[in-house]
Amino acid sequence: MSGSVGYPPQPNVPSARRVYSRTYRVWARVLLWTPIALTVAGVVLGLGLFAAADADPTHSSAALGYLGLVVWGALAVLSPVLLGSFIAGLVMLNRTRSTRM
Repeated sequence: MSGSVGYPPQPNVPSARRVYSRTYRVWARVLLWTPIALTVAGVVLGLGLFAAADADPTHSSAALGYLGLVVWGALAVLSPVLLGSFIAGLVMLNRTRSTRM
């Protein structure tokens, strides 16, 4: 015997689209653009510190070059966190865009 005996066939109804809140969309953009801004600021700051250290021939500006290395080292250490945040924001933003039509 069939399991659907006595019941009418199920209607072919498309599933309801998921609605994402405004807060979700804001956090998606924050998670996407924060790592981009931090990376660009770190690279520019590091290059600026290297240029300032190279422009002054005295030894008093050598600390600026080391500070530039510290900034780039911090970017290297934080790169997995920044990349994870960027990917999470990208996935969240893609979800909100795929549900809007």
